[in-house]
Amino acid sequence: MNSTTPIARGLRPFSRMLRVTAPNRADIIAVLLLAGLSILVIRGAEGMAEPLARLRNAPVTLDPWNLPGYALRTTLRMFAALFASLAFTLAIGTLAARSRRAEQIIVPALDILQSVPILGFLTFTVTFFMGLFPGRQLGVELASIFAIFTSQAWNMAFSFYQSLRSVPSDLEEVSRGFGLSPLRRFLRLELPFATPALVWNAMMSMSGGWFFVVASEAITVGNTSVTLPGIGSWLALAIDRSDFTGVAWAVGAMAVVILLYDQFVFRPVVAWADRFRFEQVASTERPRSWAYELFRRTRLLPLLLMPLAGLGRALLMLDPVRAPRPAGRAEARRGMIGDRVWTAALAIAVLFAAWTIIGYVGRTLDWAEAAAVFGLACLTMLRVLALIAVASLIWVPVG
Repeated sequence: MNSTTPIARGLRPFSRMLRVTAPNRADIIAVLLLAGLSILVIRGAEGMAEPLARLRNAPVTLDPWNLPGYALRTTLRMFAALFASLAFTLAIGTLAARSRRAEQIIVPALDILQSVPILGFLTFTVTFFMGLFPGRQLGVELASIFAIFTSQAWNMAFSFYQSLRSVPSDLEEVSRGFGLSPLRRFLRLELPFATPALVWNAMMSMSGGWFFVVASEAITVGNTSVTLPGIGSWLALAIDRSDFTGVAWAVGAMAVVILLYDQFVFRPVVAWADRFRFEQVASTERPRSWAYELFRRTRLLPLLLMPLAGLGRALLMLDPVRAPRPAGRAEARRGMIGDRVWTAALAIAVLFAAWTIIGYVGRTLDWAEAAAVFGLACLTMLRVLALIAVASLIWVPVG
């Protein structure tokens, strides 16, 4: 006869849970890392919210003791731009892949926007963001973040769009067979399938953002000149003074920052995203990350994240699975009519834009000047094509 009471039997699962979730060494290290990261983020964010007059009272100096703080501010701007690029990518890339009509506008627009120089965006974004937060550094910070965003978003959006377009047809057929709604198909099939490529393109976009830090932190638009504390403004000042020691300090700090966020952010994310990789043959080598393995061994972190997982499941429950329904002739006919109306409206809009541009050129420029500008644009295109060919000959074999 069992002598244990019902209360004791009821407490057994709780005591077992306490033993399982007791903190271990990985929990301690993870908490210390996350606490340190939180302190750095809060410290950097405090500097971004200060009055604009402080930039004039405390200008950027080539003092090596200030370089860690400058590196922190630059890193926060780049990650803020990366998160904004990720949100933009998920929205715009999905819309372009799902809708053929939206694709006709989004894909050419992305191609044009990624060709616009960064100074072309700064001419109006600086004034716009400074008008939103007058007298505060936050407006200039947002303009700087947007400038870095323009070096990251277009590439990520193209990558995500192409990944969604290349989902295998058999997986699409299975999702339709199970009657998955658009939201469930996106979360269960399309987003996991596109995650590995999106992670690698995010890494490439983050690296490409370093080329824009000088123009995004040492901003000069018309009579407005603003210098934000950061590695980019340090580099601009060192180059202006021909201080090669200062340039070396900046390059060294940049290398340290890249190594740190590679170890603590990108390598763990790459190792996590490898589980979503779709391949016919098993890979012989999987990406590894000590930080990813550390967080996997924690016991308290999964317990803290359980409310978020429960919230995600609750949101999916609000989107029930629907029985698949074949498209009828009436729906196909309405789709054809809608496509024709959309194509006609798009053609009218293109003709109106062309007429407006031609009229503006005719009123403000000489046609000989317009032809000269067109010729110079063709020369620029030839240089770009030559550079792409040379880069392909070098880096494709290396890759």
